[in-house]
Amino acid sequence: MQYSRWYDQYPELKSLLSLLQKVNKENIDLIAQDFLQIIVEKYSSVFDEKIEYLKQNAPPKYSRWYDENYNLHTCIEFVKTLDEEERKIVINSFIMALMSFITNVDQ
Repeated sequence: MQYSRWYDQYPELKSLLSLLQKVNKENIDLIAQDFLQIIVEKYSSVFDEKIEYLKQNAPPKYSRWYDENYNLHTCIEFVKTLDEEERKIVINSFIMALMSFITNVDQ
């Protein structure tokens, strides 16, 4: 099967990004900070190495909607560097953080 975007092959990530695309910029920044915190906590031992890899392999052009927020861009690109099992764990952590954020905003 041919995918138009790299993340289309991961249904959970695709759904998460679809939801995030509807969020205003202010809240995206807060959510992206939560996501970044999850990554730092889970991957502190390899975080610097993976960030360096991302810097060296940055896309020539930032044209995707999530590229507008540096933290969100970093989180989504970080997910690319993970194996399938770790990717699922991180995406589920992102989803839980998003649900928590939505719950707290509504209160």
